[in-house]
Amino acid sequence: MGERIADRIEGATGSGGEGAGGRFLEIGVGTGRVSLPLHRRGRRVFGVDLSAPMLDRYRAKAAAEGLEAPAVLRGDVTRLPFRAGSFDAVIEVNVLHLIPSWREAVAEVRRVLSPAGLLLISRRLWDRSEGNGPRSLVRKRHALILAGWGLRPEWVGVRSDDEVIGALTELGGRVEELDPVSWREPETWAENLEILERRVWSEAWRVPEAPWQEAVRRLRADLDAEGVDVHTPVTVERHVDLAAIHF
Repeated sequence: MGERIADRIEGATGSGGEGAGGRFLEIGVGTGRVSLPLHRRGRRVFGVDLSAPMLDRYRAKAAAEGLEAPAVLRGDVTRLPFRAGSFDAVIEVNVLHLIPSWREAVAEVRRVLSPAGLLLISRRLWDRSEGNGPRSLVRKRHALILAGWGLRPEWVGVRSDDEVIGALTELGGRVEELDPVSWREPETWAENLEILERRVWSEAWRVPEAPWQEAVRRLRADLDAEGVDVHTPVTVERHVDLAAIHF
């Protein structure tokens, strides 16, 4: 998936040719899932993330492939440590929903972009990104149980695609849809229930621990009563929908 996203980014920025330049920045670079394929191709990619352990994993992956250390730093994307107009393209994939002050992050992205810079974002089309298998259904059914108790899991940052696109067009952006990246992969109920228990997904952050875990136990009991084999893999199609924002 990372390689195919890199293809879309290079196609949108016109940097697919041998020796092409351009300075890229990825906000929320994490473990390099998106930036590492570009790094392999010799692109000048910088990365910012709040998580030092995730950046360490990115460095370790690059070292394991014999690549130069990636140009990454720990930082807050609402206060980017770069001069205005420093980058030809900024990449954002599944990050803005994690940032309470996401509009400040968007304004910072616009600031560090060159006057004719390009922002590449993932669209917030939840059903397409999650698919219609155990990963999606675990989260939906768990949320319904919590809703019955008056609790609402929600993202801490941007909530919808319309919010993001609206903010970007207000800043003068023009949206160009890119071809989605689609793939099929096996999932199980068991692995996604375990992820739910570990509170990995950000919608857990504002729900107290006790009701969150009780809702997981209730969901496990419901699946058992329904005779669902939680360990049987289910093949699901998922998508990353991308857009290029021209300024």
